[in-house]
Amino acid sequence: MTFHIIGHVTRDRIVSGGTTREQPGGGAYYAALTLARLGAEVEIITRLAADDRTALLRELGAAGVELAVRLSPATTTFENTWLDAALTRRTQAVTAVAAPFGVADLPATEVMYLAPLLATDMDTRFMESAAARGEVALDAQGMVRQVEGETGGGSVPVVARPWEDAATALQWVSFLKVDAGEAAMLTGQDDPVRAARQLARRLGRAPREAIVSLAERGAVIASPRRTHHIAALPTAQRVDATGCGDTFFAAYLLRRHRGDDIPTAGRFAAACATLTLERFGAFAATERDVADRLATSES
Repeated sequence: MTFHIIGHVTRDRIVSGGTTREQPGGGAYYAALTLARLGAEVEIITRLAADDRTALLRELGAAGVELAVRLSPATTTFENTWLDAALTRRTQAVTAVAAPFGVADLPATEVMYLAPLLATDMDTRFMESAAARGEVALDAQGMVRQVEGETGGGSVPVVARPWEDAATALQWVSFLKVDAGEAAMLTGQDDPVRAARQLARRLGRAPREAIVSLAERGAVIASPRRTHHIAALPTAQRVDATGCGDTFFAAYLLRRHRGDDIPTAGRFAAACATLTLERFGAFAATERDVADRLATSES
């Protein structure tokens, strides 16, 4: 089985603790590397500028990810500024936005992982067409993000806005991931457990599982029948939280498709996210590393 991931690979500028670092990013990038390094077959479908192709896609190619590149006049470029040492609050801005995805970009596949970063990246018709081709896993973070103004070389804030087509689009989704703020915006529920349950009921395609990530508090995973709390694993250091949610979701999907039940897949995903938190860049561990971290946390 091949996981097909659709989303923009970005240029990221990370500001944390008085230091600035530039690196490739985007939910599709983090998810693809997580899956590939855990032994899955992965293809990423992305849009970026021709001049950025080599620098931004080198690590993906080296990890064995198949690359389907659609050229764009610009590459989406994010500025992420962390506001606290625990890496739980940040501001975001963009300086450039890549062209959106269209139905012609969709492959025929078993599992499709959609990773929009902005509300303009893909629309409801795109998600409906994706569901007609295979199972859809959606990281909805981008669907509640809008750019506050026109990009023209300067930095433009990214702000949270309601996803007006959510009720229609979610009927095409089997697996959904959001964070606590996004869950509250989509449901009106500040309680992540209630929000996760409500979101799971809104999904229209089996198995209908909704994840609400809670950063250092772990995650809530709900199906229509049961809700599970997945504790975060202890960590000695927090280096960069960028991409940790993407890593969690990708690892969770992989383990569910390999037959794990929800709690087992959730604990595995939590270990992967912790290993990512402890370094800059994407997940770079092995299944053995994940097993060792789980064993250490349980001893």
